[in-house]
Order: sequence, then C-alpha cells, then structure tokens
Amino acid sequence: MGFRGQYRNKRDANEPAIVEALRAAGLSVVSMDTPADLLIGYGGRTYIAEVKAAKGKLTKSQAAFYVTWQGNVTVLRSVDDALAFVKEVRAEKRSPPE
Repeated sequence: MGFRGQYRNKRDANEPAIVEALRAAGLSVVSMDTPADLLIGYGGRTYIAEVKAAKGKLTKSQAAFYVTWQGNVTVLRSVDDALAFVKEVRAEKRSPPE
C-alpha cells in the first residue's frame, strides 16, 4: 500500500477550487499522491501542501512525515487558505537559479 493506504486516489472535494485559485495567482501546481497532495512552485521556491476538508485530519502517516520533514509543509482547507498562502509565498519570492 502507498502512503494513503486504502484511500490512495481519494481527493478532497475542495481540491479543484484550491488548485484553480493557486494557478490563477500565478503559481505552478502539480497534483500528486505522496508525500502530500500538491507540489507548488513560485519564485524559484518549491512547496508541498496537503488539501484537507474543513474538519479533515491528517492520517498517522501524514502526521509522521510532517514531523520529520525539514522543508515547508502547508495544509490548505479552503480557497481563503490558498489565497493567504499565495500572499506568504509572494513575500518570500526570490530569483530563480541561473
């Protein structure tokens, strides 16, 4: 079984709207299954995000990964969360590598 176990290909219903909001704001977005739902790029930086329903909880595997991961991890529950994330990402923008 993969990272998501028996729920491997199940996507949260709010994911399409969140992805659309991120892309409309100029971010690159790729959907994936593991270790999180989205790979996001902007301004020469890469982020990973997990999409959860308003009251959704991380699985045990996800929580364990996020505790040990030394990079950026964001949980997005709504389009408003996505737009707040966009503001944070834009504030960190740096030039892409040459």
